[in-house]
Amino acid sequence: MENVIAERVKNARLTHVQMKIAEYIIANPEAVGRSSSMEVARAAGVSDVSVTRFARAIGYPGFTELKDDIYNSLAEQASQGIGRLSLSERLEANRERFGSGVSREEFAKVQAHNVERTLAQNPEEAYESCVQAVLGAKTCFVAGFRGCFGVAQHFAWILNVLHGDVRLIDDVGVGGVDRMLRIGPDGCAVFFSASRYYKSDLRLARLAQSHGARVCLITDSVLSPLTPCASVVLTAEARQASFFNSATAMNAVAEYLLALLTPHCLERYREHVRERDELTRELIINN
Repeated sequence: MENVIAERVKNARLTHVQMKIAEYIIANPEAVGRSSSMEVARAAGVSDVSVTRFARAIGYPGFTELKDDIYNSLAEQASQGIGRLSLSERLEANRERFGSGVSREEFAKVQAHNVERTLAQNPEEAYESCVQAVLGAKTCFVAGFRGCFGVAQHFAWILNVLHGDVRLIDDVGVGGVDRMLRIGPDGCAVFFSASRYYKSDLRLARLAQSHGARVCLITDSVLSPLTPCASVVLTAEARQASFFNSATAMNAVAEYLLALLTPHCLERYREHVRERDELTRELIINN
């Protein structure tokens, strides 16, 4: 629970009463995860409104979001990582939590949690290290398979506008090995990977590392088997209300990286879009 609440407390300016609430929550996460704000207030010896103010003071919209964060962390610990479940087991685990269906409100809450948690948990230095690795590379290889392929494809498509040489790795040629063999010490490999993890992905990451390239990994857990191969690791929450991983937060990380890269590549971007606009003007449908 240290990484969920304690880090927020360290970075917040709290009153004496709020510190009292923080101490109780950190010491009793299981109780808080199944309690109302009134019950927490009573147990901590403070008022109900103080609990709500504490939640806002450490960056949550309210106590409900704080409680959900604790609950999700406890559930993840209890299951020892949902990535170890089969797809059918994952579906049943989520059905147990959400029932036979999920409402728009519950779905939105899960996705909001993913994005908020993801953007908060990655230090700015890690984003900047990834940006510099891409900028310093002669050739940038982008890889992401199965549920991560859409994110990788979108990232590579936009990065191609900003970078001189971008190559999207696909499953052609022994799972991408033929294309990744061309990477060298002056290259950078950006991997998008989420559980369940596959040996084919690890093989490519090890190949890029063995060729001396910088490896940037965007994944759902620092415990990913690809992590030892990476120079930079950015994590993205992938919780979902169904059997598949959510790509919402991973997309947010990818698009944030592209936003950070853009100011460094403005002239290349301007030249690219000027020529593209000229070549595609007659194809545009004007309403």
